[in-house]
This record gives sequence, C-alpha cells and structure tokens, in this order.
Amino acid sequence: MKLRYFLFSDPDVALKTYVIVPRDYVDEALGELLKLGVFEAIPQEGGKRADEIREYIALVEKSRKIVDTLNSYIKEQVEVEVKEIPRDTRKAMEQLSEKLAEVVEIVGELDKKEVKYLDRLRSISMLRKYLANVNSAYPEADTSLLDYEGALLTVKTLWGVKSDVDELKKMAEHIISELVLDGQTSIATLVFRRDVLEEVHRESERRKVRVLEISKAYGLEPLSAVIKRILAEEEAIKSELEKLEASRNDTIKRHLHDIAVLKILTEAETSKAELLKSALQSKHMALVLGWIPRSKRDEVYKSLRDIPFNITFEEDPNPPVEFNNPKPFKSFEMFTELNGYPSPREWDPTPFLTYFYILFFALMFTDAGYAIGLMMGAKYILPLFVQNPETLKKLRRIAYITAVASIVTGVLSGSFLGSLIGRYISLAIPVQVIPSMPPGLGDYRVVADVVNYYIKLALLLGYIVVLISHFIGFLKAFIKARDLWSALLEVCIVVIMIFGPAYVKWRFNVQQNIDVFNLLKILPVQILEFTLYVVLLLLILAKVKSTGFMGIMLWIFDVVGIMGDIFSFIRIAGIALGGMMLAEIFNNFVYGAMSSLSPISIGLGIAAGICMAFMLHLFNLASSVLGPYIHSLRLILYEMSSKFYEGSGRKLSPVKVVLGTVSLGVISR
Repeated sequence: MKLRYFLFSDPDVALKTYVIVPRDYVDEALGELLKLGVFEAIPQEGGKRADEIREYIALVEKSRKIVDTLNSYIKEQVEVEVKEIPRDTRKAMEQLSEKLAEVVEIVGELDKKEVKYLDRLRSISMLRKYLANVNSAYPEADTSLLDYEGALLTVKTLWGVKSDVDELKKMAEHIISELVLDGQTSIATLVFRRDVLEEVHRESERRKVRVLEISKAYGLEPLSAVIKRILAEEEAIKSELEKLEASRNDTIKRHLHDIAVLKILTEAETSKAELLKSALQSKHMALVLGWIPRSKRDEVYKSLRDIPFNITFEEDPNPPVEFNNPKPFKSFEMFTELNGYPSPREWDPTPFLTYFYILFFALMFTDAGYAIGLMMGAKYILPLFVQNPETLKKLRRIAYITAVASIVTGVLSGSFLGSLIGRYISLAIPVQVIPSMPPGLGDYRVVADVVNYYIKLALLLGYIVVLISHFIGFLKAFIKARDLWSALLEVCIVVIMIFGPAYVKWRFNVQQNIDVFNLLKILPVQILEFTLYVVLLLLILAKVKSTGFMGIMLWIFDVVGIMGDIFSFIRIAGIALGGMMLAEIFNNFVYGAMSSLSPISIGLGIAAGICMAFMLHLFNLASSVLGPYIHSLRLILYEMSSKFYEGSGRKLSPVKVVLGTVSLGVISR
C-alpha cells in the first residue's frame, strides 16, 4: 500500500466485468460470486444490453480497420510515446475513430488523385516509348504518319491487348510500325482501306482496343516535338505525385499520436470484443455482467477456478467505488460517507480528516477521567442504542481512539474529573503543557488566562487548518480535476490568507499580533498591498470563469467566508471551557458537601463526597460527551472537506451474504 494512503487514498474503482460461462454453469458461477461478496450485477434489460455489446464490437472492428488503413501508409517504423491512456476507453475509441475516419477519408481522396496521375503517367510513358521507336525509323516524320484519313486510305494507331491488336492487323493493308510493351500490351500503326474504317472502329470497340487520335491531341507536329511535350508532362505529373505523397505523409504525421493511442486501445479491446462476439453468437454460452472492484480481480479468478469460464474487464467513465483506506481508518469512513463516496477522479480524504477529527475531539474533551468514562460507556451502554453489529463495532473503535487521545490531553492539562483528581497529576507533571481551570475557579485571573489561551489556540488552529484545506483544494483542482480556473481561485485564497493578516494589522493598526508569518518584518507594506490587489483581481476573474457572470458578486463570499471558517473553530474553545468550568463547579459542590458533613462524621463526609462526585461528574460526562463528537464532525465536514471534496461517486453495492446476529421474534411496528 502506498505511503500516501495514510493521508489521502484512492478509491477502489469497480470495473465492468463480463463473465462468460456455459449455460449449465450459470447458477454455480453466480453462487461463487455471491459467496465472494464483491460482485454487483448489472440488470440486462431485454435485448438492450446485447445491442450495446454489438455496438461495442462494431466499434472495435471499425477502429481496427481505421488503424490498419492508416498504418499501411507509414512506410518507415516510427516510435510514438504514449504516456497516458484515457480512463473511459470506449468514449476515447469513439472520439478517436470518428476523428481518424475523417483522416482516412482525406487520405483516400489523395489516393484517388494518385491513381489517376499514375494511370496517366503509365499511358504517356508507353506512348513516348512507341513514338521514340517510330521516330528512330522515320526521323523526319510528323503526327500524320500515325493518324491520317484520306479518300482511299486511312492510318490509325491502335493500343490494346496484343491478341486483339493482332486480329485487327488482319484487316490492315500495311503495318507502318509495331511495339509490344510489358509482354501483353501492343501499339501498332496500321494502314486501312477507307471502306473498312467503320468496321475497324466497331471491332476495336468490341475488343476494347483504343484508337489513338494523336493528331487531335498534339496537332500536326514532328514526332520529336511531341516526344519532348510528353517528357515535360511526365515531369509535371511526377511533381504532382510528390506533392500528393508529401501531403499524405504530413496528414498522417499530424495524427501519429492519435493513431498510436487508438492502436493500443484496439489491441487491448480486440480480444474482449471477439470473446463477447462468440458469446452472443453461441447457443451454449451465457454472459454474466456486473461490477467488480479492481483490487478483487484475483479473488474472482480463484473463486471461479473450478468452473469453465472466461472473464474480461472494461473501465467505465462512471463506475461505482469502494473505500480503499488502511485498516486503522476503516471506522472513520462513515464520516466521509456523509458527504458522499469519492468519485474515481478525486482523492478519498478519510485518513487526513481522521487525524484532525481526533485532534479536535481531544482538545474539546481534555479530561482523563471523562475519557475513561467514555470508554466504559462505549463498552456497556452503547450496545443498548445501536443494534447493527457492524455499526456498533465502528462506533466503539471511534470511541476508544478518541478516548485515548483525550486521556493524553487530560494528562497534559492535569485534568481528571477536573481538579478533583487532576491536582495529583499536576504534582507528577509540574509543567502543564495545556492549561486547565484553577480548582473551584477561585483565581479569576487564571480563569481569564485559560479562556484567552483556548480562544487563541482555536483561532490559530482554525487559520492553519483552513489554509491547509484550501491548499489541498488547489492540488485537487490542478492535479485531479485539471480545472485551471478553480486551481487559480484556490491559489488566490491561499495568498490572501497569508498576506491578508499582515495587511489588516498595518492598515487598521491592530494591536493584537495577527501577522502569523511576520511578513511586516520581511516585506515592505507596498509589496503587500500591491500583491493583495493583484490577487484580488485574479480571484474575481477566476470566480467569473468558474461560476459565470454571477462571479462578479460571489467572490465577496469567498473572501468573507475565510473569516467565517476560522471563527467557526471558536467552538473548540467554547466546548472545552464549558466542560472544564462545569467540572470545577461540581467539584465545589463536592468540597462543600464534604466540609459540611465532616464535622459530624469524617466517614459520612467522604461517602457523601464520593457519591456526589460520582453523580455530578456522571451528569457532566453524559451532557458534554456528544458535543465534541458532533462539533468535531462539523469542522471536518464543513470547514475542511468542503474545500476539496465533492463526494460525487456511487457506492458499489455487491450482492453478498452477511453473517452475524439475526433478530427473530417481535417485529417493531
């Protein structure tokens, strides 16, 4: 497990799972998955799910064809680094296949042009070779030697398959020239009588032999000049072919990364698509569809090892999740769950919130005696109010952990039922790390000092916690959500919290030292003022970009809200001081009872004191124990996690058999 999981963990994201088994083994497979307790079935609505699978198979096949087509144009091996694969593979394949289909269409149009140019180049190259052959025999000849119509005789140049041209040669009176190219194609210039010309045209058309109209195409020119024109045309066509090749290569090059990503996705999904395709087409196979946590894949394989099966997994854009925290934090997951389950795109803050929850509770409940009473109450009284064994186990664990923390703060403050027994702890620990109320609240100056200490501690703690929460909000927006405007908004709030106290102290001449970082001793006030004005403008801009036009007004609540969040931590001081004062007031009652009854009988005075101490401190424990729990929970939910946690995920709800206590008999109505 990653060390980071002791601060922020990642939820265990479920994978869409396709289990293919013989139809005779469906019940057995479902039974094994039920025992395992990690499989959430996806209802198959008639043929809708089958249609979705067919669409998915068609998408994979289409993507594979696109990749193969574009890959065929890459003549040399190219290495493309793909650093990240989209989580939603199906959506990514849809988008990439649609985008690259347009590329295939563009390249296809270039191919059509290339084919036309190549056909033209082949034709004129063969014609040039023939003309060169004729020109070598008749150096002074012009185009009339190859294409002429007279009153009695005509000269025609024929181009076609050698066997067909040979048949037409039988109708000729004379053969001026003939050249066989590539073993099959023949070009021949023949002299025909005028009266058979129509028959020659009909036979040529039937045999698909071309009658070249050279005089019409090139005019009456020497053959040497025609050859030069053809050479120039060949160069022009070659130039156009080079341009087409360059355009095609450039088009492919601009989309190499997309092709590489689609190839990876297609290769990963092809085997699954083939498997699903065979399952749909088979009469003997059945498909079981559901969700399984990513971390439980090996367990699923083991549970089905005695059954003939095939299984494949698919990532989904909106999968259900499960908490994935280290064991010590499992009980505290119920607090995070109050704000919802984490989505796959955010951190689970349970461990981070747990530390502060325990700290807040321990500062509000600083009495070792009450903490021991809390443990006993969790052991013997809590089961009377909580019937669910799993919930009871979690609540007990929370109570024990927070009670231990309270024992620590109780010892550090020298409090055990207030000063009743706490005074003896103070003798063992002469220096109090955390101040406590004087016995019987007798010294009002000490009371005032303790109140002042707790208020300052609460405000300073609130300032630090809110600052850290906004910084985590920045990290979440920048790293997880990739929302730059929200990240800028959080950065602005952090800067205002750092520079703001120093500026307020200087501007309003505040006597209290609220300059937390002593910036007034480090930076000129002009820099402080300029920085805050710039950051304030950036905050307004970020708010407008994040929330729209109303952000022009809403930014005020972000700035004022900082003070509200910090002052909310005053509750730590209020609850802690209230419990301590009430304990000392009750101790006065105890001392008074013992003093008044001791003259009658020392034993009676001690017994009365013990009895009264038990009842009064039990009442104080019962009336004050819920406050720290509730207000610690409020602080971590509203003043902390609201800055960086959305809780927009969905809980995985596997079908499972839960073993435990079963209540039978009377049913409450």
